[in-house]
Amino acid sequence: MIRIRVTCDIDSVAAVVTDLCRLWTVHDVKEYPARDPGQRRVYITASRRTTRTR
Repeated sequence: MIRIRVTCDIDSVAAVVTDLCRLWTVHDVKEYPARDPGQRRVYITASRRTTRTR
């Protein structure tokens, strides 16, 4: 598992997580205020999505 930190606009948080879900399995998302007004610091815990082939 990895932990990713992203700083983005408040309106972009959902888009960032949605894009990450395409290749990774997202387990946890925590949002905190960033230093700049209108920005959020987002911590995402995720793991590689595994695909099984038969």
